Amino acid sequence: MRKHTLYFILIIFTSLNLLAQENKNELGISLFSLETYEPGHFDFGLGGYINPLNSIVYKRKIKEDIKLRGILTAEINASSSPDYRDDCVDCGSFTHTANLIGLSAGIQTGRTFGKFSPYGYLDLFYSYKFETAEYFYPLSSNGGYSREINSIGTRLGFGLEYNFSERLSLALEPSLSIAQQSIHGVGYQVFVLQTWDGTKQFDFKFRGVNMLSLNVKF
Repeated sequence: MRKHTLYFILIIFTSLNLLAQENKNELGISLFSLETYEPGHFDFGLGGYINPLNSIVYKRKIKEDIKLRGILTAEINASSSPDYRDDCVDCGSFTHTANLIGLSAGIQTGRTFGKFSPYGYLDLFYSYKFETAEYFYPLSSNGGYSREINSIGTRLGFGLEYNFSERLSLALEPSLSIAQQSIHGVGYQVFVLQTWDGTKQFDFKFRGVNMLSLNVKF
């Protein structure tokens, strides 16, 4: 009985070891992303909220240069200092917070050159965001809102992966996304009530850092 158990354990261990050697699977965690402070504020995607530990990434190699990918994203409170305020008191102030959860699936393709692996990717995604904002400008207007936004869209871009070893890597991904949004919420502008009841609009966004992920292959 012990001998059979030992053989069974040896077979399982050998199978897992062979599977690990293939390195077809990849699991990663995004260390941070960057999101612009204000909706519609382009800012080249290089400044704004820092979202730490914002995504879990799974990739599966189906060919030498092609991988399928799935990403679960959660950006909560947007940053350790979520409210943006204009330091110019005479000019007014603006505050904005946003919490987001999203799921995406896609495909990527690329090649490896030494330690570096550049690649391109295309994702389809869904996200839900709850955001609030208040703004006050003495010479122009004041207002605010609280709303929920459901988005369905496409995200594409290029990534650059640095391979520390066959198993461990670090990948940087900027992104360009196009989405259709459905908005529900209420707000005001100069004491005039605003409502969004399933309002549809398109959203175009560039992020200089959509993910900086630390990945393990197995």
